Amino acid sequence: MAASRKHLQALLDRTPFLKGCGYRVHSLRPGWCTIRVPQRPGFERPDGIVSGATFITAADVAMWLAIYTRIAMKETAVTVEMKTNFLRSLRKSPFYCRARVIKLGRQLVFGTAECYAVGHGLLSHHTLTYIRLP
Repeated sequence: MAASRKHLQALLDRTPFLKGCGYRVHSLRPGWCTIRVPQRPGFERPDGIVSGATFITAADVAMWLAIYTRIAMKETAVTVEMKTNFLRSLRKSPFYCRARVIKLGRQLVFGTAECYAVGHGLLSHHTLTYIRLP
């Protein structure tokens, strides 16, 4: 694998836009990464439902890390497209997001991500396209 769990967790911990999110690398293997997203009041709408933006961010981050299991961490890959389907709501609970690289090309990377919660099932499904920058 190009990056270890320790390296990916360190990346999460030092990335400014993720400060305070509390994401943890749960598991990984080449082309796959699952993160755990904790329950936080800042992730919820006023009615206690986890916001759609929280699922989208988790999917984007999980995919970013899944890519780094296949390419060197000195490379840069950024999102160019994402499609999201929200399938079920979640209230005041942590959840997981599992991403996988479907195709790793020289320029484009295609993948999927799914957010799910134990006892609640599948919450959202995402398709993502990243571009590898020179």
